[in-house]
Amino acid sequence: MRMLRSVLILAFSGGVALAAGSAAFAQQEPPPAKVPPEIRNARYCEIIPLKVTLEGLKASVYNTLGHDTCPEEKWRALTESELRRHFDVLDVIKNGPRYFLMDQILAGGATASGEVITLGGIVLQKRAEVRPSLRQAMQPPFTEQTIDRETTYRFKAGLPVFELKGPDGAVYVMQSYAQIVDPTLSYEALPGLATRLKLPEGWSYASRVPTEDLLLGAKGKATVIQDNLKNTYQKVVAP
Repeated sequence: MRMLRSVLILAFSGGVALAAGSAAFAQQEPPPAKVPPEIRNARYCEIIPLKVTLEGLKASVYNTLGHDTCPEEKWRALTESELRRHFDVLDVIKNGPRYFLMDQILAGGATASGEVITLGGIVLQKRAEVRPSLRQAMQPPFTEQTIDRETTYRFKAGLPVFELKGPDGAVYVMQSYAQIVDPTLSYEALPGLATRLKLPEGWSYASRVPTEDLLLGAKGKATVIQDNLKNTYQKVVAP
């Protein structure tokens, strides 16, 4: 289950009546989503319920973007056992806190939406459903995974981007950094992250400042990897 959790964490990225009688999951009318125009270094969290269906495993991804900044005290108070009971599922993954590194999410990535729920005072919206692969779940960090996604990420010219380069020359741009493994990791620490990473042979990490906007698109499929700190990167693919 721990390896399955890793692949689900990799994959990302109207109100509903909640269980009556639960203080943590009290029913509440959620506000409309207000995605900020600039999201670089914006904090977010995800809750991912995992269930078994006749077609196999299915995970729903609930994200705080546009609704909540996922305050630390509220996030810590949400227990996985409470969440499993609430969703009545096999397992629930708390993916976060995370921080976006793109400046904007364009098109489908910003408009994809579903039900809005409030858990422990944190407001989240359903953004995706994925069917995780057990084969993918067995892969270690720095291994490519393919996920279903319709997104375009815009990284503005003049601001830093953080990249991994593989031994074959492939480039992967960091889309979010995580405080899951290291709760103290910050945006300011990212330029010197190479000393913290357990890079496989032939891999390198560096930051650069593009002179033109970098648009990182995914038309149905995206190739992503994670490092050993669970920071997530998307592969740059020629248009």
